[in-house]
Amino acid sequence: MTTRRVAALLGILVVIALVSGCVTVPSSDDPGSETEPDPDTLFEGIYVYDDALEDVDGVVTGEWAGYNQTLSEREHIQERPYTDSRTETLESSATDQETPVLISNDTTRWWYYPDLEQADYYVPDGAPYEDDEIQSERTTMAETERERYDLEYGGTDEVADREAHVLDLEPKNESVETGVSVLVGESTYVFALETIDYEDEDELQRVSHTVWLDAEYNYPLKEAVVWERDDGSEYQITEGFESVTFNSGLEDETFEFEPPDDVDVYEIE
Repeated sequence: MTTRRVAALLGILVVIALVSGCVTVPSSDDPGSETEPDPDTLFEGIYVYDDALEDVDGVVTGEWAGYNQTLSEREHIQERPYTDSRTETLESSATDQETPVLISNDTTRWWYYPDLEQADYYVPDGAPYEDDEIQSERTTMAETERERYDLEYGGTDEVADREAHVLDLEPKNESVETGVSVLVGESTYVFALETIDYEDEDELQRVSHTVWLDAEYNYPLKEAVVWERDDGSEYQITEGFESVTFNSGLEDETFEFEPPDDVDVYEIE
C-alpha cells in the first residue's frame, strides 16, 4: 500500500526538468580526491537528494529541436525535498499555449492560470506523504533504471557557474526502447510534444543521453537527449540551469497557494 501511495505522488510531482540529487561526490580536481567519482553514485543522484540539500532556487532554460522547428522555454524553479516545488514560466516560444504556475506540497498540487482566471487542483489519495517514503521509492526506482544503461564518466564541466560531473547514459541493447521517454526534465518534453504536430512516435529511438550533476550536491544541473528516426534525422532536447542557488532558506509560503477571489477553481479527480 505504501509503495502505491508514493508511486501516485511521484506521478504528479514531475514539474521541472530536473529531478533530485543524491550523495555528495568529491570533485576529481579536489586535492582530497584521488579517483574519479563512481558513475553508479552519480546516477543515483538523478533520483535521490543529497542529505545536505535543503532547497533549490534557480532559472532553467529548455530547448527542443526537430521537425524543422525549435521551441524554447525559461522557467523559475523552486524546490525543497521531497514534496515541495514551485515552477513559473518566464518565457516561452509557444505563445499560443497557456502556461500555468505549478505549486506542489505534501497534500495538494495546483495549476494556476492567471490570464484565464482559473485554478485546478488535485489531492492524491493517501496524502500527506512523508519524505522518507518518497526517498525510499526513488531509491528503488534508481536501482531499477540503472539496469537499463551502461554508464561512462565524462569528466567535469561548468554549468550555471558551478562545477559539474558529466555522466553519459548509453541504453543497453536489450533494453533500447522506441518512443519518447525521459529520466529528468519531463516538463520540457511534455511542452514540446503538445506544441508540435507530432507523428510516428514509435519510430524514435534514444541514441544519446547526458546528465551534468553538481559536484557538491550531486544534483542534476543539465540534461541533453538525442533521438534518431529511422530515416536518420535527429531530435534533440537540452535543459539546464542558467543560474542556481542551493540552501537559500525557502519559506513554507513559497509552496502554498490560496486562489484569488475572482478565480474559478476546479478539482481534478
